[in-house]
Amino acid sequence: MTEVDEMPNAEPWVATPQPIAITCVKYAGVAASSLLVLVLIERIGSVLLDSTRAWLVLPASLLGYLLADLLSGTVHWFCDTFFESSTPFIGKVIIQPFRDHHVHPQRITCYRFIEQDTTNFFMMLPPLAIAFWLEAPRLESAHALFWCSLLTGLSIGSFGTNLFHKWAHMGRPPTIVRWLQRGGLILESARHQRHHRDHGKAFCVTSGWLNPLLDAIRFFPHLERIVRFFQR
Repeated sequence: MTEVDEMPNAEPWVATPQPIAITCVKYAGVAASSLLVLVLIERIGSVLLDSTRAWLVLPASLLGYLLADLLSGTVHWFCDTFFESSTPFIGKVIIQPFRDHHVHPQRITCYRFIEQDTTNFFMMLPPLAIAFWLEAPRLESAHALFWCSLLTGLSIGSFGTNLFHKWAHMGRPPTIVRWLQRGGLILESARHQRHHRDHGKAFCVTSGWLNPLLDAIRFFPHLERIVRFFQR
């Protein structure tokens, strides 16, 4: 990757430290969601020991992972396409980081994990908490096993999205990350650079698996026309 993020003689850019209170809240959300998904995985494993429906787990988990990729692309497309950085309430907090990333793509590598956007961990808390409260999945329910496996894949993909995106911009990510990228399991640098060459394509940043299909059928341009039609 040969992106130039800053002018050669410019002062190095340093990320502004976030307030301690926000960091603590983020740690709490990440810890709670991570614990709940680990409990869910343990329950799925326990059910599989006495179930003949093990074949459901892998396709449902992959479907959830694909859904995470689609959701990452949809949010990315929406924030790149609608509203402005000056829009009240959401402009500075939501829209500006997406627009700024196009101008300074390498800045994402300057943040520690907890300083990045951890919204996905908080978004997944309600469904994970509901699954925990219902003590799902139960042995007798194939539907519960399917949906819990899908939720697991969705959670893992959602939790990893911002890290996968960050790693796709790193010159030399950790060895295990490079292995996952080469295997196509997470977003890979060359695959993601299609978006930075053309901001109207390759929006998905979890695995990027869906980008060729969505670009081929012009999914997001068609979706934009639908949204703008209802904005009239």
